[in-house]
Amino acid sequence: MKIDNKDSYDRLRGQLVIAIFIVATLISISMFYDFFTIYFIPISGSTYAFIFGGLLLLYIIYRNGLKYHFIIYDDESDKIILRYYPQSSFLTKYTSIEIPFNSLYKIEITRAFFNQREELTIHQTVKKGVAKYKPIPLTALSNKQKKDLLNALNSHAKVKMQ
Repeated sequence: MKIDNKDSYDRLRGQLVIAIFIVATLISISMFYDFFTIYFIPISGSTYAFIFGGLLLLYIIYRNGLKYHFIIYDDESDKIILRYYPQSSFLTKYTSIEIPFNSLYKIEITRAFFNQREELTIHQTVKKGVAKYKPIPLTALSNKQKKDLLNALNSHAKVKMQ
């Protein structure tokens, strides 16, 4: 089975571009016209610009907290291959995990960032015991992709996830 979330990744990138465009438009309107001052609260246009800029900043902080990742999963070869990298990073760090089928011990799902982000933790059997990989955020996956990924990994795990 192969899974990649390129379509979700592109959609999320598009949402960020649209949000920036809308906020830039609102800031321009508030700075050059008295539209908001006349029709809404009578405060200066620069105050509206700071409010809109602050809202954009909060939105970007929220998106960074969700840690959207581009994820590729492939188990059609002789091992499980999971590659991922963050969407929001300027210095993109690609991570690849390759696990033989017989050494996948178990998988866990945890929630983080105010219960908004699901993270996948993979445990692998090694010579000295069980090794635990760093959690992988699954936020950018659709529900179907998430379910398929977890079912595929769970089918290869020695200890099944409930």
